[in-house]
Amino acid sequence: MNKNGIDSKKTNKRDAGSFLLFVFLLPYVCACLWGHVGEETAKLKKDVLAGQDDYMVEVAVEWGVWELPMEEYLAYRLSLTMPEEYHLEAKKAQAVLLRTELAALYQEQDEKKIVVDGEGLAKFYGNAGGETQEALRENRRAVKETEGMILTYQGDPIRASYFKLSNGFTRTAQESGEEDCPYLSKVACEQDQTSTDYHSAVRVDKETYISAVQGALKESVEEEKIWEGGEFFFDESGYMIKVSYRGENGAGGEVDGETFRHLFGLNSASFEMSREKESVIFLVTGVGHGFGMSQFEANGRAESGETYKEILADFFLWTELANFE
Repeated sequence: MNKNGIDSKKTNKRDAGSFLLFVFLLPYVCACLWGHVGEETAKLKKDVLAGQDDYMVEVAVEWGVWELPMEEYLAYRLSLTMPEEYHLEAKKAQAVLLRTELAALYQEQDEKKIVVDGEGLAKFYGNAGGETQEALRENRRAVKETEGMILTYQGDPIRASYFKLSNGFTRTAQESGEEDCPYLSKVACEQDQTSTDYHSAVRVDKETYISAVQGALKESVEEEKIWEGGEFFFDESGYMIKVSYRGENGAGGEVDGETFRHLFGLNSASFEMSREKESVIFLVTGVGHGFGMSQFEANGRAESGETYKEILADFFLWTELANFE
């Protein structure tokens, strides 16, 4: 025994043979032991990830179905619904609204896998180019930093409405018959007025105007009655709710504001209309339906220092952020 207390012995032939056998078998022993551990580690990792990715989205694209975890799908969806150059906090607000839309679908269908329209998403499949990946980076961050967050009212996902640009105000839902969405109210959007898209104009010839309106009515109305007018109704924010047409015999019908604006390709249902001899001119303000969050205003507020939580609280009164599980 040496001074360190270690027993030092000479190695005999039997010991040497055992040592050589051990050295020979060592790689196999390690492979078995560590291979098993590796399998267990992989299984554990898979179980953890499965807990995070329980909710799946099947994207219907032209060549088939692309299955994605919900959070990954959101990064792609965000790229399609908000301009790339917008502020991160505005993108976070949009990500929460997109996740809330999905949460409502999962709840409605009582499933953990839903099928969505994949229009525009095919470009993200597989090895997308560097430019596409670069554009996704900030959106992935927005999704990650709001992971699991949805907007609720009385415990349920809200109607997560958003649009590009208001006429200066968002709309109150009750005036359009949406009594179950009291959180959609009139909100001032002063920064929207600075957008180059704030104003637009559309000219429609008389024949096209009459034909389009007649096609949208359930009952026939005399052409001159359609051309001469109809009774237009607007909400307190200045968006058209409906237009009512009645002929001489009392027959006719109504066309709602969103249907009417799409008949003539108007950017929004907030407009002033004037007639010339053979055409009608629409002077339009804003872009989109006007309910919920104005994306342009949200971006302006983000650039002024508001967080995504503050932005959402401004646009959706009496709502709460909650974790979607």
